[in-house]
Amino acid sequence: MTNTARISSLVSSLLLSSGLLLLTPLPSFGKEAKDAPKTSSIKIDHKIAASELPALAKISFDEALKTALASVPGKLLKAELEVEDGGLQYSAEIVTADKKITEVEIDAGNGKVLAIDTDEHND
Repeated sequence: MTNTARISSLVSSLLLSSGLLLLTPLPSFGKEAKDAPKTSSIKIDHKIAASELPALAKISFDEALKTALASVPGKLLKAELEVEDGGLQYSAEIVTADKKITEVEIDAGNGKVLAIDTDEHND
């Protein structure tokens, strides 16, 4: 073992035993997955006519609505296929039993729920 390797090993041991390595931020696995913005698996990086969007979607409008209503039970208010944050997604607004409007965003590529957002103001 070279002197440099010995010094490096000694410094690492000292830092570990003193707890200084704990000063580096550790990932918060649960929070990252929940709070990180999710985007669609189908990326749209150019202006495209709305009439061309259905041909790009890998799941049907009906599949997206079933997923949205399974995620948030209620009555469908409106839904659309749109490009948001550079990704193709379905967006469904659902009125829940407690009369709140909740938007569910569904990935148009794989059918996964991207976001659920309840409008507390009902504007």
